[in-house]
Amino acid sequence: MGEKTAIYLNNVSKCFKRYTRPVDRLKEVLLPGKTYGQEFWALRNISFEVMKGETIGIIGRNGAGKSTLLQLICGTLIPTSGEVQVNGRVAALLELGAGFNPEFTGRENVYMNGAIMGLSKIEVDERFDNIAAFADIKDFIDQPVKTYSSGMYVRLAFASAIHVNPDILIVDEALAVGDMFFQAKCMVRMRQMMESGVTVLFVSHDTGSVKSLCQRGVFLDDGELRCIGKASEVVEIYISRIRAEANQELNRQVLRTINSQDNKKSNIVNNSNFKIVVQTDMESKFADGSCRYGDGGAKILDIQILNKFHQLTNHIEYKQDFSIQASIFFEESFPTFCFGYLIKDLKGIELIGTTTTTENIDMPPVKSGDVYVVEAKTVNVLNEGIYTIVFGVELPVMPNQQHIYLDLVDNALVFKVNPPENIQHKFWSRTYAPVTINFMKI
Repeated sequence: MGEKTAIYLNNVSKCFKRYTRPVDRLKEVLLPGKTYGQEFWALRNISFEVMKGETIGIIGRNGAGKSTLLQLICGTLIPTSGEVQVNGRVAALLELGAGFNPEFTGRENVYMNGAIMGLSKIEVDERFDNIAAFADIKDFIDQPVKTYSSGMYVRLAFASAIHVNPDILIVDEALAVGDMFFQAKCMVRMRQMMESGVTVLFVSHDTGSVKSLCQRGVFLDDGELRCIGKASEVVEIYISRIRAEANQELNRQVLRTINSQDNKKSNIVNNSNFKIVVQTDMESKFADGSCRYGDGGAKILDIQILNKFHQLTNHIEYKQDFSIQASIFFEESFPTFCFGYLIKDLKGIELIGTTTTTENIDMPPVKSGDVYVVEAKTVNVLNEGIYTIVFGVELPVMPNQQHIYLDLVDNALVFKVNPPENIQHKFWSRTYAPVTINFMKI
């Protein structure tokens, strides 16, 4: 392991044994050579390294092996095979209940945690007031931890973890139980630690947070490393896998649950000013770096942005009307369909978007071979910057409004929002919303 490496894993695997009856575990101890348990491999052949100062997001479904991986890095579990090396002091906030003695008071647990992390009593004394202030649990600091709510527990655990000056901070989903104000405070502190050079491993089901906080992502699935790379790209692979599986599940019930709309009149308005600009041949053309997924049955051919004059553009003016126009080729017949768009920034953070279902628009039935040109007209609420568009055509499943993705193109189009004219002060927010200002001298 090099000097710049914080965490190194080489072919790490972890096997647990599951027993049908508690007595089977005892039999296996007393009768060497016989196996009474069933092997369960939580992790298989995991290899990657984390550089010092890097922030890594670990994503995957429940049971993918994320928590087991973190416990191996923390040293609370020993790998069945493979090598784990850690360079630096590790502070970990794992699943709720780990690390604190429920019979001890919050104060006693802070000192115990500090001792485990190698701090002297004097060093913990120097940090205690800051820990107590950050946790903000007031008089409960001197009450047994077993009397705490889950939110109070997380407050104290996180405050203790970040005040031991760790080289590596590991945060599992435990923060999800905190209230929104505490979560915001934790995110601010985590960003400060990242900027100061602390290595962070961040596990979350919130893919938006992973994309915004992390440089790289690790996707675990069924105990195996599916991919590792740029956080936004790994998140998109994960989302596409989840959506594909959701489609398979929905397809089993679609024939039973779709309300036939053959005789239902669409309330989509055919505007006389609707001018078709996108191409409608069978060749799809999208931006470099785009990716697509879906079950098929429809194919998005083209996506373009039109300015207020209905002209093709890749620049949108501040507060101006614009349209997103797309052409769709239907390879199968459907009783209805749905389309929508989503606009993201270059970090992959999802900003704004909508679907025809959200807008209560009932689209007509389509036949195999039909080509539709669809348009969504709106006003630009984005401030200066570069953005990308996700566009999808879907099959709505009633009555729960779930959708089957027929075709979805991510990063289909890149466009720029020009800086606003006659405005001297830069907006720090990504979006703008009209506001009415009132004032009165009294």
